[in-house]
Amino acid sequence: MTPEDIIKIEKETNLKLPLHYIEVITNYPSELLNCDAQDFGLWNSPDEVIEENNTVRKDGYYGEKWPDNYLIIGHNGCGDHYVTVLDGTHFSVGFSDHEEMRCTKYADSLEEFISKYLTEQEEI
Repeated sequence: MTPEDIIKIEKETNLKLPLHYIEVITNYPSELLNCDAQDFGLWNSPDEVIEENNTVRKDGYYGEKWPDNYLIIGHNGCGDHYVTVLDGTHFSVGFSDHEEMRCTKYADSLEEFISKYLTEQEEI
């Protein structure tokens, strides 16, 4: 994404994006360019980020209030979301499971996220 995309996301969601997320998404990981991550695990589209985050903040998440501190950064295509926290100091990813209605740590760094995501894609 571009700096203009970041401005668009912040304006249309009324959220201040964390620097760690901005750094990742404006320097999209080359390891993820040749797989479906741009459309699923780590969106490379400002419109996806805007739509999903605005929807859960307005309508809730399967009947529950969406946590204010979570930013949806992708999904798995089955109703679950990859999230990062808005007030975090480093890039980490949680996995919000809609069946268990809880969010668990998925990756504690960008490198761990890339490794886990690519390994899971190989298993599909």
